[in-house]
Amino acid sequence: MAHAMNDQAIGAGGRGSARPGSERPDGRRLRSANSRSRITAALIALVAEGELAPTAEMVADRAGLSLRTVFRHFEEMDNLYLEIAGAIIRRAEPLIGRPFAAAWPDIIPEMVERRADYYESVAPFKRALDLYRTRSPALQQASAEVAALSRQVFLSRIPREQLPDPAALEAMVLLVSIDSWLYLRQVQGLDVAAAKAAVIAGLRALSA
Repeated sequence: MAHAMNDQAIGAGGRGSARPGSERPDGRRLRSANSRSRITAALIALVAEGELAPTAEMVADRAGLSLRTVFRHFEEMDNLYLEIAGAIIRRAEPLIGRPFAAAWPDIIPEMVERRADYYESVAPFKRALDLYRTRSPALQQASAEVAALSRQVFLSRIPREQLPDPAALEAMVLLVSIDSWLYLRQVQGLDVAAAKAAVIAGLRALSA
């Protein structure tokens, strides 16, 4: 019996004292990663549904977590909105390396078609980012990175020997930007087909 008791004591001690808390940190990390994933998914879902400025309370409710948990993972709302910027960039990745069937400038219609589809899918995220970025240097930087990526991808499609003069090139970069697309759609009130036609016409004129 004494031997059995010693075995039990050793077993209990091995779990609780040989390596104090050896399993608990892993458990906490897993729970923390799960909570962060749920918070991020909740934020992105709310914005995708048209809630451009979701509060921390709304995010917590959608994620099924306490408000305290939300703020523990994202101490400032900046971090929540940086997740939105990340969503914009991630959605662009499948388009970046996809080859075109034709060469410049014959790829213009297909290029505009692709960008239109992409811009329509990320429009709520972009509008949400714009609402908040003036108050956040981090978000201003994230927005600049999104714009730089758009520019880089566009320029990579034009052979160096076919680049237009600098002024025309800058006008083309502006035309294919998400800001121009949202202006055409929201301010000028064009439907998708009309907005695409306007961008295609502008690019063809500038590349002629």
